[in-house]
This record gives sequence, structure tokens and C-alpha cells, in this order.
Amino acid sequence: MIILIFFIAHWFLSLFFQTFFQHRYASHRMFTTSKFWERVFYIMAYLCEGASFLNPRAYAIMHREHHAYSDTAKDPHSPHFFPDIFQMMKYTVKTFGDYLQKTRNTEERFKGNYPEWPFIDRIGSSILSRLLFGAAYTCYRSFFIFIRQTGPFIRTG
Repeated sequence: MIILIFFIAHWFLSLFFQTFFQHRYASHRMFTTSKFWERVFYIMAYLCEGASFLNPRAYAIMHREHHAYSDTAKDPHSPHFFPDIFQMMKYTVKTFGDYLQKTRNTEERFKGNYPEWPFIDRIGSSILSRLLFGAAYTCYRSFFIFIRQTGPFIRTG
């Protein structure tokens, strides 16, 4: 039962921080906060999203472009301009990566007013971080599978 609670809690927390921090705060600036709370949300987004952490700067730029150009040829991920979902996702990943690496430029109106924390951005976007989170998830889940199959470690009587 605890592993089910973990799955659900992890999913909801990941979704919450993606929606609350990257979408509402970084992309739309629907609210303001102190630098301290911005950093708290940044860390929580990283910890809760784990292997699927999204850089808030790159996310904000792409999301702003998406709203400005929704379902047009300039939309960075509109399904109307790709032959299939896989090509759309491939282009989305490339565009996001270009913004992450700062190798793609965008219009001035999409720039700025998003949170940046280079240290967490480098860690959160690294392959090593993603692999370590994947290993942690695997170990955690394997532990509960092991306990279920072997029974409790401590026997009484």
C-alpha cells in the first residue's frame, strides 16, 4: 500500500510543481514571490519532478511562444504541422534543448521575467541527475517488491 501512496504522491507533487512553478509562475507570472520562496519552489520542482525536471527558463520561452502562435506554423509544438506525434515530439525536444543550451534566439517579448538558477539548472538538466533519479526510483520500488516477496525482516517468537 505504501508504494501506491508513493506513486500517487510523487505524481501529484510533480504535476503540482510543474503547473504551479513552471507554468503559472515562470511562464505567465500569475503571482509574485520573494527570492527565498522562488528558490524553495525551484528546489521542490527539481526534487519532485526528478528525472523529468524541466528548466523553467526554457519552459517559459516555449510556453509563451505556444500561446502567442497557438496552432500556427510558429507554434513550437502544434500537432497540425507535423506528419505524426513522434515528429512533433522530436521537434519539441530539440527546441527545448536549444533554449536550454541558449543556442536558439527568440523574440524579445518572450525573454526575461522568468526564474533562473544556473546551479540547479545545470544539475537538473544533466544526464547524471536523470540517471541518479531513475536509479533511486528503481531502488525504492525494488525494495518494496523485495519486502513483499520475502516477508518482514524481523520475525518474532
